[in-house]
Amino acid sequence: MFSQGVYSFAQEQNPFELTYREGYKESVKKVSDNPFDKLNPVKEGPTEEIIVKPLLTEQSTNFFLLITLLLLLALLLTFLRSFAIASVGALGTENLFNFLYREMSGRGILPYLLLYIFFSINLGIFFHLAMPVLLDSTHSNFKPNYFGVFFLPFIFLGLRHLLLTFIGFVFPIKKEMDRYQFLMVVTGISMGLLIAPMNIFLPYLNEEWKQIFILGTLGFLGLILLYHYLRGLTLGVRFIGSHQFHFLLYICTVEIAPVLIMVKLIFNSL
Repeated sequence: MFSQGVYSFAQEQNPFELTYREGYKESVKKVSDNPFDKLNPVKEGPTEEIIVKPLLTEQSTNFFLLITLLLLLALLLTFLRSFAIASVGALGTENLFNFLYREMSGRGILPYLLLYIFFSINLGIFFHLAMPVLLDSTHSNFKPNYFGVFFLPFIFLGLRHLLLTFIGFVFPIKKEMDRYQFLMVVTGISMGLLIAPMNIFLPYLNEEWKQIFILGTLGFLGLILLYHYLRGLTLGVRFIGSHQFHFLLYICTVEIAPVLIMVKLIFNSL
């Protein structure tokens, strides 16, 4: 018995003996929370994804525009309320229009110019708010070009007035061109007072009501523009019969072409 025990002990301690292998098993490595443990690797914690948020989101941009619009509206209606009300009345009354035109010639055009610039700002804000809603079905990744949206109306109106002034100097119709430019200012002020409340409420409406408000606003603006063109015809009616070619040339180059160019530039800036 002693010899059998020694023999089995020798077999267990023999380093050259080939033992039966059952197959390879996956090695399981232990991980440790101790950073000074050299035998076992340190357990790695879950990595956090870094999300870079944009500096200006759509909500913050709309809030900034709303605050700016309310501030301008409060200042203009505080100091220029009488001019704004008179401009709306002059759009529908010929006698009041003539009175304001004579008064503007004597007192200056600065109050009307400030209200006209306010209209240009409101028009740009309206484009900024309306384009994503109207083009949502065709432009899923809509990112407005702020320079194009806000400055194109201002540039368009300024170039149009310069062109009308140039026409008034070249042809003997300076008085009529000045009256028509003042009619443009009065019409723009009235449209600005209509667009401003829409710009205030539009960002906080749901998508269905946004479309209704936008289409309704565009409809009202179209009616005001139609009335503006009818009033413009009364100013130049005595030139239509004797200068039909020049009248058609004016309609195409001053009224229709700039609008088409502006629409094209706005769509290219999307």
